[in-house]
Amino acid sequence: MAQRILFTAGLILWASLLFGEGTLPRRGGTYHYTLGPSDPPSLDPAHITDTVSHAVASELYDGLVSLDRDLKVQPAIARRWVVSGDGRIYTFDLRPEVRFHNGRSVTAEDFRYSFERLLHPETQSERTWILEKLQGAREFMAGKASTLAGIEILGPHRLQLTLERPFAPFLALLAYPAASVVPREETARWGRQFSTHPMGTGPFRFREWRHDDRVVLDANPDYFQGAPYLDRIVFRVIPDEMTRFQEFKAGRLDHSDIPTGLFQMVRDDPTLSRTLFSGPSLGINAIQFNLERPPFRGNPKLRQAFNHIVDKEAVAAVILEKRVVPARSILPPGMMGHNRDLQGYPYNKALATRLLAEAGHEGGKGLPSLTFHYNTGLVNRKIAEFVQGMLREIGVTVELREMDWPAYLNLLDRGDVQLFRLGWLADYPDPENFLTVLFHSRNRGSKGNLSRYANSRVDALLDRADAGLSPLERTRLYREAEKIIVEDAPWIFLHYYSTDVLIQPRVRGLREQISAMDSSPTLGNVQMRMVWLETEGG
Repeated sequence: MAQRILFTAGLILWASLLFGEGTLPRRGGTYHYTLGPSDPPSLDPAHITDTVSHAVASELYDGLVSLDRDLKVQPAIARRWVVSGDGRIYTFDLRPEVRFHNGRSVTAEDFRYSFERLLHPETQSERTWILEKLQGAREFMAGKASTLAGIEILGPHRLQLTLERPFAPFLALLAYPAASVVPREETARWGRQFSTHPMGTGPFRFREWRHDDRVVLDANPDYFQGAPYLDRIVFRVIPDEMTRFQEFKAGRLDHSDIPTGLFQMVRDDPTLSRTLFSGPSLGINAIQFNLERPPFRGNPKLRQAFNHIVDKEAVAAVILEKRVVPARSILPPGMMGHNRDLQGYPYNKALATRLLAEAGHEGGKGLPSLTFHYNTGLVNRKIAEFVQGMLREIGVTVELREMDWPAYLNLLDRGDVQLFRLGWLADYPDPENFLTVLFHSRNRGSKGNLSRYANSRVDALLDRADAGLSPLERTRLYREAEKIIVEDAPWIFLHYYSTDVLIQPRVRGLREQISAMDSSPTLGNVQMRMVWLETEGG
């Protein structure tokens, strides 16, 4: 079979890239890092669905490949790979020197185990879609096969993966935490408690977890890509954003987010402005409807009315101080397929009032008091209160419910909501990660489609786009699907994310790595092994 791609690469010359010639990074020190308001829900790759968990897990685990700052696929445990001409067969050569944190060498069999564990029904992973493209995955998941046909071991350090059909973003998909390798003996030892006793191959090793306080990782001196410069990372859980800000100003956090309402002050402050990093992010914030429950089930005009009454321009300008771009659709700027021509739902009270009447609820009549859930955070609360006020203008009553992040995710996975806030940040830089994961009917529920949206025309378009190898044809199909989704209005499309983070002057090697897939303050795509401190912090 003809070979289409041959990728070979050695280690990246990070020092010259990040620090410049003649700069010698300093070794040692503890990096203090805030995860924001909540604990990671899980540190088991099979159950990671959020940016908080991802930030910690990305330092503990590795997969076959990783993404660099420009979101290009780079070698990780796989040192090289070959893809068949038809885009279905991926052959990986693994680095023989990679070891788990318990000292055991990693082999191709460990990847077979990790991938089968992810897909096994007993694991109950929320991210099976990462590997469902493998040949025989559905039979394995249904218990009709004892092994996964799409995985073949060609040698101790050679692995072959075969897809049911071509899937263009498959390599980038393998950079997601769920595709990390884990040691069989440790998952067997801990069972479900592996989530709180994690072990991988990463540049840092798990040390301790004081719930609702901190997670501590120590450097792995034997890391196969080179020992980290830092001795330790302390991830702190600090619920209040003003407290995080004061901790940063006191020098007790090496980077942090910016409190709601203080962005302009930071930008104008001669000292704080020098610590500011701002950039666009491949993410979107939205309010989602549960389409399997009344009153939003089968009522697109009601959903469109809600969209038109919420002033996204005001949210972006007032609550978020012009840090973000109002959203007119789903795919963010910078993502392949982003369609600037989609108009979305601009604020229009008269149109919202008319659509509400056409939906059978003139002036809000017949609508019960609705419950709007959102996760803890001042900006989320302000947006929720703003939306509550706007809906009141057309006669709709909304009750607000705030919840901590782990419990909130559990609630959304169960579908015990009517109206809820949830953002999405790219797991890998492809429109499939937004449109298929979030809107294909097969992903309804905890797999990603939390609004429980279903449209057979959209499913067909997405299936064709996902299997395509031509970027132009994929873009055309994704845009067609996105247009239908926006018209169906399963979400209130609020704004695209930005990454705004404060970084201490002593921190080196962080700014240069921040990508469009990083969100503040977690910065989960940054490789912390390349970060160093010019002087030890407090």
